[in-house]
Amino acid sequence: MALSPMSTSFTAQPDGGAFGINAYGPDFIEVNGTRFHTSLLLHSDSGPTAFDGLSVDGLLASHLELVAAQTPEVVLLGTGSRQKFVSPAVIAPLLNRRIGVECMSLAAACRTFNLLAAEGRKTAALLLFDPPPAVTAAGLSAASPPV
Repeated sequence: MALSPMSTSFTAQPDGGAFGINAYGPDFIEVNGTRFHTSLLLHSDSGPTAFDGLSVDGLLASHLELVAAQTPEVVLLGTGSRQKFVSPAVIAPLLNRRIGVECMSLAAACRTFNLLAAEGRKTAALLLFDPPPAVTAAGLSAASPPV
């Protein structure tokens, strides 16, 4: 149920006291009533773990080793505002353990996480925000047009 184009709120929660995403936006994810303003790992059976400053561009195989250690059935990689695919070398720790992995936008990963967790699936989501825009020597964002 969309509250606005920038924020979405959910009412359905996973069964059995599992962790679920209540809402998300371009700069936050709310898990069981607590807002996080950093990238995080969320497992349906255990709480969130912050990955401050991690974006899809900085994702390493060692990050996914941590995810694989929790032995989820499936891992959702929320890659920011747009879907980005991750190198097979980076996701190798999951593939080598026969853990399913899907790359999707952060918004899609949040929605999918709740659906899978509500079904009782052992799900993990690595939810990554877009990196902050680079600032040039003139103090302008690299994405900002000159005035």
